[in-house]
Amino acid sequence: MKKLKSYTSIWSVEKVIYAINDFKLPFPITFSQMAWFVSSLFIVMLLGDLPPLSFIDGALLKYVGIPVSLTWFMSQKTFDGKKPYRFIQTTITYFFRPKVTYAGKIVKFEKESMNQDTTIVRSELIELPN
Repeated sequence: MKKLKSYTSIWSVEKVIYAINDFKLPFPITFSQMAWFVSSLFIVMLLGDLPPLSFIDGALLKYVGIPVSLTWFMSQKTFDGKKPYRFIQTTITYFFRPKVTYAGKIVKFEKESMNQDTTIVRSELIELPN
């Protein structure tokens, strides 16, 4: 297989906001950070009367602290080199996709049935249902 070099990631630099109108921000933020903050603030406003959020009395903590911490977590932390939302998405798709595939397509056994025990890890034995 031949590898092709691609330089598209060089040109996909995320845009940074330093000021909004004439108001200079104390620190620069990216568009994705702003989107995470606004969306999490909107969700907190919608679900503010439901139980874990209804127990928080401080408006500053509820409407600023939670969105800021969620924004920081989603923009800074990585799991296996992926952002948290992408890691959650790939984990969920892994659990729901078929496990017996060939070239990305489902393999259906019409005449054979998979009744044999399959060992995935040396110490773990999985029995397939009949």
